[in-house]
Amino acid sequence: MAVLVMAGSQADACARKATPPARSTVKAAATMNAATLNAQILYYVNKYRASKGLAPLVANKLMDSLAEMHSEQMANGTTPFGHDGFEDRVATYSKLQGKVSRAAENVAYGNLDAEGVVNGWIHSPGHRKNMEGNYALSGIGTAVGKNGMIYFTQLFIQQ
Repeated sequence: MAVLVMAGSQADACARKATPPARSTVKAAATMNAATLNAQILYYVNKYRASKGLAPLVANKLMDSLAEMHSEQMANGTTPFGHDGFEDRVATYSKLQGKVSRAAENVAYGNLDAEGVVNGWIHSPGHRKNMEGNYALSGIGTAVGKNGMIYFTQLFIQQ
């Protein structure tokens, strides 16, 4: 049985190659290399965006780091599940890489693989809106909590 809990946030204010990922099981996702899981999430998000005639998101290393840190904080319980610190993540990006005209964030946790979490976001109106938004850059971070659940964060930014 897969469990998915999600939340989305939105604020106005190094591409990865798009190759299909190997199909992973939910159990395998929890033990998968984070970089591989993150690349798979970006693949499925961009596949969905392409189906809507939207440009692919480009991975950004700073955004990946910010998303990873948020997922780790949710996974270890230092930050509650949700969007605490979202504005700080956007401000950090803006300070280091330039003005942000709009930003959004999707988070989720559960026993899911990359395709499962992206499908959950697609079926949630707020998350889908973020995925379909006018954004160019993305950062993705994942972390496994002591409970074995995977915590997911995806940031979206348009400069």
